[in-house]
Amino acid sequence: MKRTIVATSLAIGIFLAGSAHAGWGVCSGCHNDAMAIGKEAILAKYTSVEALIKGAQATESPMMARIKKDVDGLKAAALELGLKSEKE
Repeated sequence: MKRTIVATSLAIGIFLAGSAHAGWGVCSGCHNDAMAIGKEAILAKYTSVEALIKGAQATESPMMARIKKDVDGLKAAALELGLKSEKE
């Protein structure tokens, strides 16, 4: 019983830790100017949080399939890059 509780707690902890690191950290591995456009090119191309989300969701790249569904992660990445919402 104790093993089940420990294993469940560990799984929940890992899940929450992964969620906490959503954002630019997830994107920067590929968006490094070698595999995909880098930070500076993204900032030149997108002027707002909403524009970045819309652009990411419009891409045809199969590498973006999972990311396109993570609107909160895309928003976090845009905010970490310093983009502002159109509503501000």
